[in-house]
Amino acid sequence: MTGAIVVYGAGGHGKVVAEILVACGHSLHGFIDDNASLRGSSVLGLPVFSADEWLRSHTQGGVALGVGTNVAREQIAMRVRPSRCTLLTVVHPGAFVARSARIGEGAAIMPGAVLNPDCQIGEGAIINSGAIVEHDTQIGRYVHLSPNSAAGGGAQIAAYAHIGMGASVLPYKRVGMNCVVGAGAVVTSDIPEGQLAYGIPARVHSKV
Repeated sequence: MTGAIVVYGAGGHGKVVAEILVACGHSLHGFIDDNASLRGSSVLGLPVFSADEWLRSHTQGGVALGVGTNVAREQIAMRVRPSRCTLLTVVHPGAFVARSARIGEGAAIMPGAVLNPDCQIGEGAIINSGAIVEHDTQIGRYVHLSPNSAAGGGAQIAAYAHIGMGASVLPYKRVGMNCVVGAGAVVTSDIPEGQLAYGIPARVHSKV
């Protein structure tokens, strides 16, 4: 990467992504954001630029996704691609990534995360600090595995699902698209698409 590198999103998640890029040895140009009130300010000592203006003027830059909301993260990726900037995949050097693990474009792998053999991480997914993705597990597009959550071997987490802090999905269980699994929950049976589930064992309580 020879062009300037920025994080798209100047909020809390963006700060974490920025620190990972620095830990990987990158020099950051700053943040870009759609919030007009942030433009001209600084975050972590780095400037915040208008996203539209920066993307127009940096056709060979690199952009890391710094927004935690799953659907918004996909929308940002769709804006970055036509700009001819590179959508960066970010992996903290303190994460364990098996040689056979596959990581999609734009994903973010946080410190202490574990990606075990033959797991698959979809594009734009977040595997947050201390999260565990076991062997043969499939993590869909724009999923968020929160800190200290775990997906057992062969589990399937479908696109846009959010697995809460400390929650566990047992081996070979499936969490459907757009589901939210509450903090500390234990998923012992499949959860249909678009459901909010929590508790031990996790039970469906409502639609998202």
